[in-house]
Amino acid sequence: MLFQRLRPLAESTELEDVRTDFRESRRMEKYRLGRKALYFPAGFVWEYLPLADIEKIRRVTRLIESENGVCPFSMEVPSVRLFFHGKEVVLEIEKEKSVAAVIGAVDALQTGGA
Repeated sequence: MLFQRLRPLAESTELEDVRTDFRESRRMEKYRLGRKALYFPAGFVWEYLPLADIEKIRRVTRLIESENGVCPFSMEVPSVRLFFHGKEVVLEIEKEKSVAAVIGAVDALQTGGA
């Protein structure tokens, strides 16, 4: 708990009761997904992006490559691209389940289901 600080991502709005939302959030690979925000690890703190600030969300495919000498490989993995306040972020996730969770949470909030 010593380093657990929460701050909004650049140019995003501050949330009320963000600590409760963070505690109730669920782990999604290296990120956390709450009812109100998506949390990004940033050193000893967490940065958050309120789900209401997301203007557009798109499913994309990223390419992971390894160039080790024994067995080089490349592999396509699902991912999500978020657009907010004229900026964009690609979440480095690798599971289809995680992609569906993020898209579902944003869609539910934008359609008024959350």
